[in-house]
Amino acid sequence: MVETTSSVRKRGTRGPAPTAEVNLKDVARAAGVSPGTASRVLTGRPGVSEETRTKVMQAADELGYVVNSLAQAMMGTGRRPLALVSTSLTDPALVELISGAEHTATENGHLFELSLTHGDLDVEGGIIETLRENRVTGVILVGLTAPGKESEQRIGRYATALASVGATLVLFGHPYLPSLPSVLTVNYDQVGGVQKVVQHLAGLGHTRIAFLGWDNSTTSNQRFLGYSLGMNNAGLTLDSSLVLRCPNEIADAHLATLLQLNGDDTPTAIVCASDIIAMGVYRAARDLGIAIPGQLAVTGFGDFMCAGDLNPPLTSVSTSFYELGTRAAELALGLADPAERVDLPTELVIRDSTAG
Repeated sequence: MVETTSSVRKRGTRGPAPTAEVNLKDVARAAGVSPGTASRVLTGRPGVSEETRTKVMQAADELGYVVNSLAQAMMGTGRRPLALVSTSLTDPALVELISGAEHTATENGHLFELSLTHGDLDVEGGIIETLRENRVTGVILVGLTAPGKESEQRIGRYATALASVGATLVLFGHPYLPSLPSVLTVNYDQVGGVQKVVQHLAGLGHTRIAFLGWDNSTTSNQRFLGYSLGMNNAGLTLDSSLVLRCPNEIADAHLATLLQLNGDDTPTAIVCASDIIAMGVYRAARDLGIAIPGQLAVTGFGDFMCAGDLNPPLTSVSTSFYELGTRAAELALGLADPAERVDLPTELVIRDSTAG
């Protein structure tokens, strides 16, 4: 058994006490090799005999030596973590996305990190810089950024900063950016999904169809575009008084719906940008004694696991957020062809909240 002055246990105990004071030189000395050889063994590099490798690993184990993974990552060795950056965790669909990304990362030997910006761009920029400094292998940025040139420039800066340490930027829920071909995107048919919703409602005879949730983000804007195209295709007039801004929060959706339904010319159907917003509409309808779907049809987006358990069960647009998370992680980790764009289909799941 190898012993050092700083790590000897009392007699009668089993093995030396692991300690944070043990370093690479201690391991090399105990194994009778140079620090360079010990480093090659502990970082998994070739060029070392099996006998030497065994001695070094035995010495490291007996001394309780712990490899500094962050230091390895910064030196370009070892497995670097994968990070996901999002505004919040309010949407159950995001939980599915995270599950898919985390499973893919850990299955391939990478740690998984999650950071929240709470909608603050300064915080978002600081997180990206910290992740760059920590040498992550990739960043999945959930597409809740406002569209436009300024946003594209900011994304471009993120991509350049991350690329300087060999990291990949993947945008989730964001259309492909021709101006930034090096930035990878993972998206799903949000536009077509909401078009199907409007087509369904128009087919039931609804003409005053509201949209709730437009808050100037890439995700909501894609869903609003689907609403606009759906209204146009159905030959219906898009009334600006029926387009309501609302964050993805139940309380905000509840208040916005109360104000809308207390007006003189109320909608007969509300297309919600998410299932979370639809829950706020349900709450407002209950408060006002409005029957769903008899007096008001309601639809959501995301089809989270409890959508079918609401009263009445919620009509919603469904897609596999778990698979989207998996695909995003594969791109960020270099496990998938970056030239292959990911754009999964969506499906309209019709339930009683829109029954005729």
